[in-house]
Amino acid sequence: MYLPGMQGVAPGSLIEKTVLIQARPGVIYQALTEARDLAHWFCDRASSEPRVGGELRALWKTGKEGQKGRALFTRIIPEELVELRWIDDGQGTLPEEKACHTLSYTIRSGRGTTTEVVMRDSDQPMEDLEAFERLSTGWNGVLLELKDYFERKERSAKRRFNAAPTGLPTV
Repeated sequence: MYLPGMQGVAPGSLIEKTVLIQARPGVIYQALTEARDLAHWFCDRASSEPRVGGELRALWKTGKEGQKGRALFTRIIPEELVELRWIDDGQGTLPEEKACHTLSYTIRSGRGTTTEVVMRDSDQPMEDLEAFERLSTGWNGVLLELKDYFERKERSAKRRFNAAPTGLPTV
């Protein structure tokens, strides 16, 4: 359990973020699952098979080689839920640094064209509070980019992602 004031102890393994987006659930679902949409807000290039067992591959142009990520879709409910099991999130270079965590997006209709998106990243418990906070802040940038994709059609958060030395977005 995490208590304020505890230094160096991470609060656990779950990061949960919520964002309100001015878009309908169907187009948000598409942005989370279709390669052409993912390449506009999440990564520089993507391939995606949005079905249970299908694969998502993402490429971020950072450094000489870039970063590559790979995930499998584990649950899909069109316009409601997208769940992925990241096998490699592009952050680690050694086998023991490779990611193996679950990421889910729950999409909930709101009033008018407002939709609530709840992102949950569940990972192995983190021992390092600083790493946990960097990851949590990184997800803020990712969700900002998704929101901007619909509301402003800008790529500002993605540019911050590419500029961050740790590979995580900065907010």
